[in-house]
Amino acid sequence: MNKLLWFFHILLSLTFAVFGLQKVLMPIPDLVAQGMLWIEDFPAWQGRAIGAVEVLGVLGLNAPYLWKALPRLLVPLAAGGLAATMIGAIATHVSRADPAASIVITSLLFVMGATLAAKRYSELRNVSNTPPGGRSGDESNLGRHVEG
Repeated sequence: MNKLLWFFHILLSLTFAVFGLQKVLMPIPDLVAQGMLWIEDFPAWQGRAIGAVEVLGVLGLNAPYLWKALPRLLVPLAAGGLAATMIGAIATHVSRADPAASIVITSLLFVMGATLAAKRYSELRNVSNTPPGGRSGDESNLGRHVEG
């Protein structure tokens, strides 16, 4: 299961980094030309904000592994946030009657993000409930870095 979670983690990171940076940096007409037709339904600032949220989600997924002082709790929070953005994307694609591929892809990204969030949070809970020494019930380590 851990290999599947890492696959989800890497795929989400790459996908949201690429598309998030595009939304932030590329001119709107270029995004439309690439097939992001939905972006015409929103003000430019909102498309940029969606891209910024996606890039921040990627940072939240990866920063705790790169900067050990950050709490690992950021990983499930970021994954859950990215999954939540996909709820909006799914609703947008359905309301616009976009091609089924758009809905399927965003739905898969939602499932991967939600699964990653749930499993990584569960791992943190399990580690925090069994601290060294065998005592259980101590949740004080929930936000701290856990070697893994």
